[in-house]
Order: sequence, then C-alpha cells, then structure tokens
Amino acid sequence: MTVVLVLLSGLVGLACALLAIPVAVFATEVAAAHRRRARPSPQALPFDRPPLAVVVPAHDEERDLGAALDSIRAQLRPGDRLVVVADNCTDRTAEIAERAGAEVVERRNPFARGKGYAMDAGIRHLQAAPPPLVLFVDADCLVADGAFDALARTVLERRRPAQAVFVSVPFPGTGAALGVARFAYILKNVVRPQGLAALGLPCQLTGSGMAFPWSIIAGARIASGEIVEDLKLGLDCARAGHPPVLCEAARVTSAFPQTARAVVDQRERWQRGHLNQIAAALPSLLAGLLRRDAALLAQVLDVMVPPLTLLLAANLALTALAAIAVLAGASAVPLAMALANVTVLALALVAGWRLARAEDGFTCGPAELAAYFLGNVTLYRRVLTRRPLGWVRTDRGGLS
Repeated sequence: MTVVLVLLSGLVGLACALLAIPVAVFATEVAAAHRRRARPSPQALPFDRPPLAVVVPAHDEERDLGAALDSIRAQLRPGDRLVVVADNCTDRTAEIAERAGAEVVERRNPFARGKGYAMDAGIRHLQAAPPPLVLFVDADCLVADGAFDALARTVLERRRPAQAVFVSVPFPGTGAALGVARFAYILKNVVRPQGLAALGLPCQLTGSGMAFPWSIIAGARIASGEIVEDLKLGLDCARAGHPPVLCEAARVTSAFPQTARAVVDQRERWQRGHLNQIAAALPSLLAGLLRRDAALLAQVLDVMVPPLTLLLAANLALTALAAIAVLAGASAVPLAMALANVTVLALALVAGWRLARAEDGFTCGPAELAAYFLGNVTLYRRVLTRRPLGWVRTDRGGLS
C-alpha cells in the first residue's frame, strides 16, 4: 500500500508541476494586460504608406460580403488592390464581389476545402504583380477606420506580420446564455494578446485582420485544410524568425454567433484545432530552447495553454486525487502544489473577467457558468471521439 501511495503521490506531483507551466503563462499574460490598460495610447502620426492588397477568402458569403467590402473599400488608396477568393461557392458571392469592383478569383475543388486553400489562391493571384504588403480580412468582418494604415505602419516598422485586434460584436438582445462564451472569446483574442504585447512578446494570428510583408507571406505554406490555419501560420512565421506582433491601433469586428448551437459548433472546431496544435508545437518548443529564441518560446508556450475549461478541470481533478492520497497517508506536497495551481488560475480568471467585461460588457450568472463548464466536458468527449471537422462557415446571423 505504501508503494502505491508513493507512486500515486509522485505522479500527481509531476502532473501538477507540468500544469503549473500553462497556469503561470496564462496568469502572467493577464497580469501584464492589466498593466498595459493603464498606459495612455500614443497618438498616430500621418503616414504615407505603400500600396497594399487585401485578400478576402469567401465561402458562400453573399449575405455579409457587401458590408465587409464597403468597410474595406473605404480605406483603400490609389494603387491598393482588393481580391476576393470565392472558394467552392454555391451562391452569389462572386457576383457581389465583381459589382463591388474587386478582383475575383473563383476556386472550385471540393476535395481540398479550407480557408488556407483560399488564402493561398489569393497569394498566387498576386504573384504576377506582388504588392509590398498583403492583408487578410474575413468576408463576414468589418474593418474599423484607420486599421489598414495602422497595420501597414506596424508591419513596415517591425518587419514582421501584424495582427489587428479581432473581436466579435454581440447582436442587441444577446442574453446571459452566451455571456460566458463571449468572455472566453475576449480573453483569447484581446486580453491575452495585450498581455503579450505589454511584455514585448509576439501574439498569435487570429484569422482576420492579419498583415504581412510580401516577402514573408509569399513563402508561407498555407494551402491546407487546417481548422485553425491562423494559429498554424503564426507558429510557422515564428519558426522562420518572423513572430507576429499585435497592432492595437487596428480593429476588425465580426458578429458574434446568435445561437448556442452555432457557438458550440465554432468552439468545437477551435478547440479541436487548438489541441492538435499543442501536440504539433512540441518540436518548436525544443527548437526555441536550442536556439535560445525567446520570441518563439513565448509563442509556443502561449499555444500550449490548453482551453481554460480543460485546464481548470484538470487542476481540480488533480486536487481531488491529491486530497484522497493525503487522507490515505501520502505526502501533502502534491496537494499543496495542486491548491497553488487552482488558486493562481482562479485569481487570473477573475482578473481576466474584469478586463473582458470592460471590453465587451457581457452578463452571465452562476447557472450559465455551470452550464458552460459542463457543456465543455461533453465537448471534449466529442473532440476525442469524433472525426475532425473541416472548414465550416460559422452562422453569425448577418452583419447588416
């Protein structure tokens, strides 16, 4: 019995030590974001930027594309280009893009589906006359005033890819049922990237509002059906020595999904892709250590923070196991480690909640928190047992 207790205590202690890494990374990001919020925003200076090309991957986006293109065209200057890739479309996406004056690339390949393929088609279309800068904006997004100038300035000054602040705006009347999902989204796309920026570290690419120098994006391998193609692209750039940076002066918005079903489907795709990328990032972690590349290490460690519900559940489970072992006579050290992890994670979640509320103003109560937690437990079971999902358009209910 003593040997079993020692073995159990050792395994729990090792697991707690491993989980302390993502807990510490998450807590550090949130703490740094708090400090950054207190800083005044610098005033933007006039900027004579070079020409750029905006690539819009679109799959059956006739409902939202017109509004998205209007927001893009409002910021284009003479010499800029607008390219819409109508990818495996069955609706009027291509027609709407042509009427808006965009260069239209129609791509049809039902056996190679995914946003990465559409992005690659846009890059290949530009190769005949490559622009200095390339931006990607999703077809269901709106671009805030000044975003393109801010992104271009950041890319040229830092000579690295740049990511705009990408947020989802709730429809009027969206209630507490989706409040926790909105909190998780803001925490991932706004709070944590701001914390990394405050530390002078790179951020992840989040899909829409991405800007690249032509020399970097032209050589990137993006033609794939990867679910989280943005996350993979950001890691690929970091491995190549071009880690992305956050451009807080640029903002891109999309409509938050209106139904719980759409939110769950979207979350399943993201979390499945995220968990896959955690496993794929392990060689990059070793490469960062060998190269002593702080930027690559920081980006990999950020990716390796698992979905927060899963991280919380794992820490609570280990705390319970450690407590049972202590009652049976084992060492109390693993229990102390587990309790420390849970405490730090809880404090970071509360601090992140405050920052996210200031950004989004969502509302929810204990019942919604419990439902979200239990729903994610079921979701993780599906993620581990169901076949991977391809590129599926998120039903947001329209932008207009």
